Amino acid sequence: MLFHERLLKNKIGMPKACLYLDNDVYSKGGCINGQIEVKGGSAKKKIKRYDIDLISIDQFQKKEETINSRSVFCSHDCSPNKTGTFSFVLNIPDNIEKAAETKKFCVLIRVVLENAHSIIQKYPIHINQLVD
Repeated sequence: MLFHERLLKNKIGMPKACLYLDNDVYSKGGCINGQIEVKGGSAKKKIKRYDIDLISIDQFQKKEETINSRSVFCSHDCSPNKTGTFSFVLNIPDNIEKAAETKKFCVLIRVVLENAHSIIQKYPIHINQLVD
């Protein structure tokens, strides 16, 4: 195994991903607008897909539920020391259930690279629950 491949296997020199959202607080029926910024690592890689998921996490029951999801298949080069940006919109359903104190919401991003490497990150958000 080449030294460079060994570094990538240990996630050293992998590309980095950052999520930028338009807000921290959202409402039922609204939209999450954001951008994923991918900064190239030490070697050229191809981005095959990126996923954006709206997830509810029940900390008491230790359970996650995907509320909405979007996947985009692509073939973008991720070159060393270069930055690429992907914009997205993710809808928040009107019928999202009321959040208990133990339930939190987050946006999860997954950037899938060639050779089955992935970058996964979670970002907490707050969804206002209007009283019906």
